[in-house]
Amino acid sequence: MVIILVLGGVFAFALLLVLVVFARQQNEKKRIEELRRIRVLGDRARQIQLLLEELPPTYISQDFRIFLATQWIELLHEIQNSSGQDAKLTSELETAQNKLNTMRSSNQPQHKPVTDIQLANAVRRNLKLLNKLIVAMYQDRKISHRIAQTYLNEIKQAFTQTMVEVFQTGARKAELEGNLRLAVVHHKRIMSELNRNNPNGINNQLLLESRQMIHQLEEQIALSAEANDNQLANSVSEMIDEADSWKKKQIYDD
Repeated sequence: MVIILVLGGVFAFALLLVLVVFARQQNEKKRIEELRRIRVLGDRARQIQLLLEELPPTYISQDFRIFLATQWIELLHEIQNSSGQDAKLTSELETAQNKLNTMRSSNQPQHKPVTDIQLANAVRRNLKLLNKLIVAMYQDRKISHRIAQTYLNEIKQAFTQTMVEVFQTGARKAELEGNLRLAVVHHKRIMSELNRNNPNGINNQLLLESRQMIHQLEEQIALSAEANDNQLANSVSEMIDEADSWKKKQIYDD
């Protein structure tokens, strides 16, 4: 009987020990998951801050920028609720709120086209990051499908706009330098970019303008080529006349 009681006690102690260890493991797992969640929230908040600072404000609408600033603030509040008060976090919240207030009190800034390919590539890299961010928000059910699609379409349009502006700058430069063939190449690149993303015919007017410009440039190239051919023909004719004159002179001299 004593042995049974002893064995029962040992078994109960072992079971209790297992339960304690299991509970500690679960608590540790929850703690790690919570830390991971806070880290993900922090990464997303920093990403939004970086995008708001580096993306030229004219490539996304004022409403889009206000939405991003609002999401930034909400993420910081969520981190604060999970991890408690923190001086650094409080400072970040103040920065984010000031950014949002500035946006709401100002108008959409005047657009400044991107003229350099390196700057255009930098803008496009940030637009790709913004695209991933919006997709992640939709997957996390932070925003509806309609809102996500609206912002994704806006990002696509900005993506197209950056390269179109670079090619437009290249075309103008080529025309000023008299390199009309290169200007035609740039305008064809513009049309290619516009055709890749033309929802509801939004770029039809730009496509028409580029098509007309290509036609005008090709006409100028053809006229220039014809003028060069005529000049060459005249030069050859003059050379023949000079040769005939020289021959006649030789005959008379003989």
